[in-house]
Amino acid sequence: MTAATALIPTAAQAAPDSDVKPVRVVILVDESGSLSGQDVARERAAAQLIALSELSPQSQVAVVGFGSSNARGQSAVDIVCPLTGVETAQDRESLSRCVDRLRRREAGDGNDTDHAAALEQALDIMNAPDDQQRTKIVFLLTDGVLDVANSPQYGADAQSRNRNAQAQIGSGLKDAEQARVQIWPLGFGSADKTSLDAFAAGGWREPCGGQKSATPRARVVATSADVERSLLEAFAYARCAGIQPSVTDSLEGGATVDLNVTIPIIATDGSIVVVKRDKRIQATYFDPSGAQVPKQGEQNDSTFQVAGEAGPVESLRIRNPVPGEWRIQLKSPPGVDRQDVSATVVWQGALRASISLSNPRPRPGEQVNVRLRLQTRTGVISDPAALEGLSFTARMSGDGFQEIPIDLRDTGDGPDRAEGDGEYSGQIAIPPTATGGLSFLGRVTGPGVAGDERPYETRIAGPADRLRAQVQLEAATSGPGEEISGTVRVTNDGEPAQLGLRLVDVPGTVSLSAQQLQAPAGASEHPFKLRVGADTAEGRVGGTVQVVDPAGQVVAEQFVDVEVALPTPLWQRGLQALLILLLIIAVALPFLLLKRRARRRAADPSELTLHLFEQPGEPYISRLQAPLGEGPEFTFEISGGRLVRTSGTGYAVRRGGQGGGVLIRDPSGRQLDPLFPGQPIALPGGMFLGVDDGRARGSAQPVYGPADPYQSRTTSHRPMPGDDLL
Repeated sequence: MTAATALIPTAAQAAPDSDVKPVRVVILVDESGSLSGQDVARERAAAQLIALSELSPQSQVAVVGFGSSNARGQSAVDIVCPLTGVETAQDRESLSRCVDRLRRREAGDGNDTDHAAALEQALDIMNAPDDQQRTKIVFLLTDGVLDVANSPQYGADAQSRNRNAQAQIGSGLKDAEQARVQIWPLGFGSADKTSLDAFAAGGWREPCGGQKSATPRARVVATSADVERSLLEAFAYARCAGIQPSVTDSLEGGATVDLNVTIPIIATDGSIVVVKRDKRIQATYFDPSGAQVPKQGEQNDSTFQVAGEAGPVESLRIRNPVPGEWRIQLKSPPGVDRQDVSATVVWQGALRASISLSNPRPRPGEQVNVRLRLQTRTGVISDPAALEGLSFTARMSGDGFQEIPIDLRDTGDGPDRAEGDGEYSGQIAIPPTATGGLSFLGRVTGPGVAGDERPYETRIAGPADRLRAQVQLEAATSGPGEEISGTVRVTNDGEPAQLGLRLVDVPGTVSLSAQQLQAPAGASEHPFKLRVGADTAEGRVGGTVQVVDPAGQVVAEQFVDVEVALPTPLWQRGLQALLILLLIIAVALPFLLLKRRARRRAADPSELTLHLFEQPGEPYISRLQAPLGEGPEFTFEISGGRLVRTSGTGYAVRRGGQGGGVLIRDPSGRQLDPLFPGQPIALPGGMFLGVDDGRARGSAQPVYGPADPYQSRTTSHRPMPGDDLL
């Protein structure tokens, strides 16, 4: 395998580590005599904020107090907290306690301000062996300017002493820049902004890939009360983390107050830092669902570790926090003075970029689509709001041409497949002068994200490259234990070849149904299955499916985009089915009632009036109106030349004949001819039966006009003796 292909992850290689990158922090704290007691307390709290809020358990923190060395037996620096890890709660508690040894120096202790000795001590700590290659950060807290006029080690007189110490600072800053040590000064009181600016500008200035907010700069606050927030903000920027606005409230003894803070969706690690002032105040933490979380241990795939409960500053460190609004409940016992309390979230997205090419083995002059997206430990980020403020860039370099930037967009235009799906795409033409190796580099930077770069190494296709492939795998939703279908299409202009199929950056619970496929000469299609393991966590699964040739070169690839949704519980499915059924009934019931009403009205005989004749054309001798509301059928008989209503015996009458006719069934059950208005039918025994339909006439009453074929013996509208009007 070539050096180029060795950089491409193989099936056996794990996905890149997505842990928060550790830091080595030295906090330099001014102990000079110009400080007040309140100043020292604020400095202690600020130092504790850093020690307790650090996100990576592999980080190290040291705290150094400094004044001056004006006489024998004095030391300009005081290492109050040696370089200590923050892996366990006990480590962080130890740091919190040792910070309490910071003090205001008296004249006999050397109480001037020796920035040179402080910087030298910080660089000595930074130069200690480091197998983790930690990011190096120095925080300088001071209320004054360089003053070593009384320190004989810098020269014979006061003027030369300050000048020599300043020269030593200049030399130390050059060492800091070479050793990639950031310096973040924070001044208060009478601190000189110009000299602090020189500290910030003298060290390393590109810790987070050029993010403007992460460039070291000096801060000068009006009072020591502003030190805590300012230092915490500087700390977040220095270690490429994000910081949410602080929430402050007033809490009096015997009362309870809630502070609400937000952890963004892009955060994979966070610390909720609570400044309580009084160690007797107790804090309880609730996640966005309202559930109380433990202070140590795990819950819902998150890991929790609290430190500082017994001090004025407390921090809850969370790995894989639930995004959203968290509630911190602070309870003060009776007798505690009224005071301000605050909560702040420091967070970082421990993310990794994934880069993919539409044609991993292009030829000079061909177009290549380059795609870049971002993943957390648990899956792909697709929420546009979560990606807002991040920068997605790529560039291409190679043999035979200069480096070329690639414009990446998530707009749904051109090579980008869908707008707002978190996949940033761009298209570039391979230069005609390209001769050999090709290198693509994708990069993601932004607030709260340590710049992540993902290289992609390949080569120009040569004359011997006679095989092309394409992976088709659509975005899908799957439950644990299910499969998703995909296809590999191959065009092979050479001899039959065995190709490999592999997954990159995909969770171990997801696998392929086949690891190899046989590609005959010519065109062929090869179906495969992406298997989602039964223990796959809910969420969006990312990664890449790659096809490799016998030499191990990638010839085709496609992003994996699977939304894993847990199956709905049986009781919930039953409830959903019931709700759907009720909805259908609610929608259909009015229609069914109207339809039923229409059918009943169509069959209702109540507007029918029967007439009995001796001969057609003669006046009727008896009539019978249908009963109201007694059903679709009524019965009668002929008795003494009259129509008489019966209960289920004799002739039966109902609507339903073709053309609106009335159906008559004689006492034997035989169906007679349909009866229509104006068309009497003969009955057994020589009588004739006619009908008048009030519905057809627009009136429920018979018409007794001269043109009425059922004209009675008189022209009176009053009932006749032979009528049966029920």
